[in-house]
Amino acid sequence: MSPFDLSPGPDGSGSGGGPSGASQQYMPQGAAYQCPPEQQTFGYANLDTSYLFPTGAGGEPGGYLPAAGTVCDQTDTKDVIEELCPVCGDKVSGYHYGLLTCESCKGFFKRTVQNKKVYTCVAERACHIDKTQRKRCPFCRFQKCLDVGMKLEAVRADRMRGGRNKFGPMYKRDRARKLQMMRQRQIAVQTLRGSLGDSGLVLGFSSAYAAVPVKQEIQIPQVSSLTSSPESSPGPALLAAQPQPQQPPQPQSHDKWEAHSPHSASPDAFAFDAPATAAATPSSTAEPTSTDSLRVSPVSPMIREFVQTIDDREWQNSLFGLLQSQTYNQCEVDLFELMCKVLDQNLFSQVDWARNTVFFKYLKVDDQMKLLQHSWSDMLVLDHLHQRMHNGLPDETTLHNGQKFDLLCLGLLGVPSLADHFNELQNKLAELKFDVPDYICVKFLLLLNPEVRGIVNVKCVRDGYQTVQAALLDYTLSCYPSIQDKFGKLVMVVPEIHALAARGEEHLYQRHCAG
Repeated sequence: MSPFDLSPGPDGSGSGGGPSGASQQYMPQGAAYQCPPEQQTFGYANLDTSYLFPTGAGGEPGGYLPAAGTVCDQTDTKDVIEELCPVCGDKVSGYHYGLLTCESCKGFFKRTVQNKKVYTCVAERACHIDKTQRKRCPFCRFQKCLDVGMKLEAVRADRMRGGRNKFGPMYKRDRARKLQMMRQRQIAVQTLRGSLGDSGLVLGFSSAYAAVPVKQEIQIPQVSSLTSSPESSPGPALLAAQPQPQQPPQPQSHDKWEAHSPHSASPDAFAFDAPATAAATPSSTAEPTSTDSLRVSPVSPMIREFVQTIDDREWQNSLFGLLQSQTYNQCEVDLFELMCKVLDQNLFSQVDWARNTVFFKYLKVDDQMKLLQHSWSDMLVLDHLHQRMHNGLPDETTLHNGQKFDLLCLGLLGVPSLADHFNELQNKLAELKFDVPDYICVKFLLLLNPEVRGIVNVKCVRDGYQTVQAALLDYTLSCYPSIQDKFGKLVMVVPEIHALAARGEEHLYQRHCAG
C-alpha cells in the first residue's frame, strides 16, 4: 500500500500511510466539521486593537504613535533612554562606557577594568545573564558587556569620577539616531495601521481565547492530494528565478543563546530580551531561561500568545519516537517510505496546531483545507529551519536498526540537492538574528495566505495576515532597531521557503506517480 494513501480503512481508521492513532483521531470515516452558527464567519465589529497600539501618556491611544495633527519631531528625548539594559535587562540610567546601561552593569564594568580582574566560568561560558542572576557568573557578564558594545577605553585609568569627554559626541549621535529610529517606527506603524483601516482588524485575545471550545473534526488533506495538483505551487523555474547571493554568508558563531537547550520545548524556555540572539547551537547545553525575562520584554501580547501555541519538545519527541518505533526489531526499512510516514505525522500535527490558532479556528472547513493544502510543505521547511537554528536538530540520526536517517533531506521533502539553498537560507536568517517570535509570525504568514485560490472568506484571511504583519513589524522595530529593514527581509524569505517546498512537493508527486 502506498504510504501516501491516507483514506480510511474498513474499520474507519487511517491506513498504513500514517500513525494509526492520529488517523483514528483526525480521520474518522465520514467525519464532518461542525461549527456553531455564531462561529461560521469572522466578526470584526468592535474589536480591540489597544494591545497592538499601546496606550500612551495621558491615555492617548497609540502609545508611541503620534496623535492626529501632531508632529513626530515632538518626541520627548527622555523617552529615548527609557530602555532596558542590553546586558541584564534592568532599567537604564544613562550612557555609560559607550552605550545605555543600568547602574549595576556600569559599576561592574568599571570595577572589572580598573582592577584588572580576571574571571572564570564554571559552566560552558554560555550563562544566561538577566537582572535576577547577573551576579552569578562575572565571566559571562563581562563578556556580554563587551559583546553589546561597552568600551574598555572609556574607563578612566586614574580612577577619577566622570567619563572621558571624547565620548560625548558619540553619545549625542547615538541619541539622535535613536530619535530618528523612533520617528521611523512611528511613521511605519502608523502607515500600516492606516492600511488596516480604522474599523479595527485585530482579534482581541480575551475574546478570542474565551470563545466556547468546539470539537472540530476535520478530515486531513491527504499527502497524495497535496502533491497531486501543484497548481498552488510554482514549478522548478521559480526556484531558479530566486535571487541567490554571490557568496553565501558564513555561519555565525554565537556564545550565548536565548533558547539554550536542544530540547527547550515550552514557550517559557525562550527569552524575549531585546535584542535577542538568533538561535541555539547544537552544542549549547545551558538551562532554559526564566520566564522573568518575559516581564521586562517589549514583546506584544499577540506574539506571546503565538509562542504559547508551539511545543518544540513534543515536535522532536514525536519525530524521533516515530523513527525509532518504525525500525524497532527491523533489520532494514525503506527509508523513503519511512520519510513519507514522518511527513504524514507532520501533516497531522500541522492540522492540529492550525485548527486551534486564533485566526484559523473560526474559518469554515473548506477554507481551512485550502489553506493547509497550500502551506503544509512551506511550514514543514520553516519548522526544520527553526529546529536546526534554535533546538540543535542534527543533519541525520541513527535508527534502532543502525540505518542512518537524513533529517536534512526530510526537511527538504526528499530532495537532497536543495541542501545548499536550504543552508544559504538558514545563514541569511542567522544574519537577521531570526528568533522564536520571528519564526511563529512567519509561520502564520505562510498559513494565512489570502492569495490561495478558492477561499470563500478572503477578507478574514487577509485581515489575519495583515494583523500578523503589523505585530511582526512592531516586534522587529522594537527589539531589533539596529538591523535595517529586518521586517522587509523576513517577508522576502517567504517566497524562498515556498520555492523550496514546491520543489519538494513536485518530487513527492513524481515518486508517487512512479509507484
